[in-house]
Amino acid sequence: MSRGDVLVSFDDASVGYGSRAIVEQVTFSVRAGEFVGLVGPNAAGKSTLLRALTGGARVLAGGVSLGGVSLARLTPRERALLVGVVPQTPAAAFAFSARAFVEMGRNPHLGTMQGVSAEDRAVVDDVMRLTDTERLSAETIDTLSGGDLQRLTVAQALAQQPRVLLLDEATAHLDLNHALQVLDLVRRLAEEGLAVIGVFHDLDLAARYSDRIGVVADGRVREPVEPERALDAAVVSEVFDVRAVVRTDPVSGTVSVTPIVRGADVARTTRGPVGVVCGSGSGARVLRRLAQAGVATSCGALSEGDIDHAVATALGAEMVTLPAFGEIDEVAEERVRLAYGASRACVVCDTPFGRANVANLRAAVAADVPLVLVGDMTSARDYSGGEATALWAEAVSAGAERVSDEGAAIAALLGMLDGDGHDG
Repeated sequence: MSRGDVLVSFDDASVGYGSRAIVEQVTFSVRAGEFVGLVGPNAAGKSTLLRALTGGARVLAGGVSLGGVSLARLTPRERALLVGVVPQTPAAAFAFSARAFVEMGRNPHLGTMQGVSAEDRAVVDDVMRLTDTERLSAETIDTLSGGDLQRLTVAQALAQQPRVLLLDEATAHLDLNHALQVLDLVRRLAEEGLAVIGVFHDLDLAARYSDRIGVVADGRVREPVEPERALDAAVVSEVFDVRAVVRTDPVSGTVSVTPIVRGADVARTTRGPVGVVCGSGSGARVLRRLAQAGVATSCGALSEGDIDHAVATALGAEMVTLPAFGEIDEVAEERVRLAYGASRACVVCDTPFGRANVANLRAAVAADVPLVLVGDMTSARDYSGGEATALWAEAVSAGAERVSDEGAAIAALLGMLDGDGHDG
């Protein structure tokens, strides 16, 4: 087989245990040279899909094939020649040496009563070098740390020289350095023609290493697609019940998921709303903490691409969306003023003020509601030709409460909400 050939195929398959299906109507394939990640809630059936390929779970309906051959026609040895598995928790019940443990990966290649050959030993040497486990060769595996044992398990799976590698949370017990080492290695092997299916709980790692990601939830598997399509904010909210900001990491260039609050926090929003004057990320933590306290928010006018816009969107906050680097017009500013005027109070975050953002400050001051001002207005914050400084002074003269930081602002706002006799 060559790169690009289909090595794993689920065709309208239902898999589970006994007569009970855990995941149904599964249809997707994995080709040689491809790394497909599986993500989803606990107990959704991700590991069950992997076990179906090794005989640990039953195919109850539909078809599953390896290398173009139905699983039902493959013997256990034939499966072992095709598939290597790295489980989340490796077994270390016996005091084998680390090298002997890795050599077990050669068993599918050996005849009955056949010992390892020079060629087998060379394969073992190579995979132990690749996984940085050579120094452990003489150690007994029941004395090793979980991280060392997990890397030896990766080496054992690679010693099989499989065409398909299954990773079931394979880096869960590894420190960051060795987790990256293992995943970098597997990524490189995929590029050389190995077909990889990896179960992940870390969405950032799944996006960083996977060519495609399939989401497993509610007994179904969504067709694996590119990480940026598989892991948008709506999917994270629907599948994991978490409000998150999903952006492109500037260093790796891959999707990064930043959780903000659990869906349960947003669902119990019973107070407010509170107006938030923010921008350039200055309001992100305030919005998060208010959401955790059950407070609804209104964020004025924010530009697409601004981190505060992304957080407000994830939280379902009221706002006026401007195009990136766009200007606010009179109609939009009036919408902002009315929204702030319907709030119990407004907080002005420690944000810089330019031509667009100063309209939010102008609307907040005109809204005639209690104001909380964070920090001091300095020339480093005022890029509006002095208008922001004048509005700040007007707010202070009108009795706005001034605080030094976000924590004090949250305390002041919650005090206002708790003391105004309103809960909704």
